[in-house]
Amino acid sequence: MTMTSLGSEKIAQAVSCLRDEDIDMWLILSTEGSDPCLPLIVEEYVSGSSAYVITGDGKKVAIVSPIDGAGIKASGVFDEVITFSPGLDETLKALIFELNPGRIALNYSRTDGLCDGLTLGKYYWLMDLLGPDFDDRYVSSENFLKQLRSIKTPEEIRRTREAVRLTQEIYSSVFPRLKPGLSEKQVSDLFVDEMIARRVVSGGDKSLSGPMVLKERMTHRLPGDAVIEPGDFLVMDYSIDYRGYASDIARTAYFLKPGETKAPAPMQKAFDTAVQAVTKALDAMKPGVTGVEVDAVARRHIVDAGFPEIRHATGHQIGRKVHDGGVMLGPRWARYKGASDGKLEAGMLFAVEPTVLQDDGPCVIVEENVVVTDDGMELMSKRQMELILVPPPGK
Repeated sequence: MTMTSLGSEKIAQAVSCLRDEDIDMWLILSTEGSDPCLPLIVEEYVSGSSAYVITGDGKKVAIVSPIDGAGIKASGVFDEVITFSPGLDETLKALIFELNPGRIALNYSRTDGLCDGLTLGKYYWLMDLLGPDFDDRYVSSENFLKQLRSIKTPEEIRRTREAVRLTQEIYSSVFPRLKPGLSEKQVSDLFVDEMIARRVVSGGDKSLSGPMVLKERMTHRLPGDAVIEPGDFLVMDYSIDYRGYASDIARTAYFLKPGETKAPAPMQKAFDTAVQAVTKALDAMKPGVTGVEVDAVARRHIVDAGFPEIRHATGHQIGRKVHDGGVMLGPRWARYKGASDGKLEAGMLFAVEPTVLQDDGPCVIVEENVVVTDDGMELMSKRQMELILVPPPGK
């Protein structure tokens, strides 16, 4: 597939959503790529102010500065590319008045930051530009934009699969180099070396940053100077970006003490419980099931095994972002703002990570990446079913 096929796939998806919701026009306003939804349909870098009009009858128009026009035209995604000079105002106004849409979807949301790309300043600018006759035509794009971001097209799934493959390849290169005496930072640097060799970047900040590497203090934090010793567990939570799409895979290792041939019983129990919870979550995943239902079976298993309740959701969507919005596999906590009540649909991509986290005792994170299919789910990652055992010095 070419780079342009992704934008074409997503716009076709957007047109279908507009028809389903009886919306005449989706209007995206952006300044230097400021709207987080823009990469879904425009992969080229846009340096200035721009507007994108997609209508329910399939019309696709981009209005961009002269310096951006050639790149957008070459993409082949839009039927018409209009370059403006000196400003966007009158060109956009003329187009909207010509099309005269009844309902115009704008990217604003009270709850979902990935659907809230229209800035307040741009909103007021649009109100002034079009005048009061349009005031009652504006609606939020949130409902269909969540769908657009959540339901992946074939090209999006292909790119994510490749991100997952590369992530696991890097893990396989790093595992044999683990040894006591390394610090969290030094282990992180091993991952960065492998990223450089493959010319990839982190799926989180899109830079050459390493993963979370944690032998203690199980929080979202950068690796520290703590040195790994025999008898320690180590959690590695890692993501890479492949052509705009991110993986999110975590693995847990145990560093054997001299004389040990296996992990101590508490460590093994924690690991086995986390793996079994992942299995239960995967078995529950299929179209029509809510995120609450998937989370509940994994959460219950961990608590029934005698471990503390999971401190976060069992899973989240992946895609353009490591945490890609949409349906959460989580409980009905206020911080998830209703996302856990959403239903799974074929084409959604998830990172599944019911964890065992303890303040006093071994911690385990095993995180897998899956795609929801028509009748269940399909693993994209190769599951970690056994604890990674790192031999003691001299072995």
